Amino acid sequence: MIAKDGARLHVIEQGKGDAVLWLQGLNAAAAAWAVQLAHFAQSYRGIAPDARGVGKSDAPPGPYTTRQMADDALALMDALQLEKAHIVGLSLGGATAQELALKAPDRVRSLALLSTFAAQDPRGRALLHAWRELYPRAMPELRHAWENQAYAWLFTPNFWRNEANVRAALRFAQSQPPQTPQGFVGQVDAALSHDARDRLGSLKVPTLVIHGALDQLSPLSNGEELARLIPGAELVVLETGHAVNIESQRAVNTALRRLWTTVP
Repeated sequence: MIAKDGARLHVIEQGKGDAVLWLQGLNAAAAAWAVQLAHFAQSYRGIAPDARGVGKSDAPPGPYTTRQMADDALALMDALQLEKAHIVGLSLGGATAQELALKAPDRVRSLALLSTFAAQDPRGRALLHAWRELYPRAMPELRHAWENQAYAWLFTPNFWRNEANVRAALRFAQSQPPQTPQGFVGQVDAALSHDARDRLGSLKVPTLVIHGALDQLSPLSNGEELARLIPGAELVVLETGHAVNIESQRAVNTALRRLWTTVP
């Protein structure tokens, strides 16, 4: 698929039924939704793009913005002739999903916001600025070390105590094409500049906020703020970390299915 600025975006499609658009977070390709795409394939058509800057999509010069990334998602819906879809976004993908719903609420059947934020808090901002400087210096020589520290932020101590979990997670990371420094920095800039706090009150789409109580990258207060700012939003809190779709996949899948079956 070609974005408005000519960037080529890679897309995974799986399943049949009502359309679900899956938007992943910083440094994460669409393949990170593999568990959900497989789980829902019998009843939903999953559409998962590699966002600009990651995976098999182009990584044009930045900075990127979440509004630009929302335009990418809407262009994908247009290319696939999708009038409406359920939108699911995690972390940076959740910020993109907010902008999509704000710009084109008539295209959104429901909105699910996982481990995300209305704006970066001071601690998150400091970490992102540090990552912005460190990633270009670490890659590609220190890729394994970078992925180890990133996954330490993503998952809880309980997850790390299970060696099979850790091996599978790191094996998946190694199977993906490394994100270019330009793409990573562009995505970080999108996360840093996102601020929808003064606009979310206008949303009138069925919204579910799922957040981990143990999330170290996007603290629970971020999810609570989203649920407070979006009229009628439901908040589900799980005893898990940032990667809720992996570490608490059953609970997340159940909550999503419940949401989708209650909207027209």
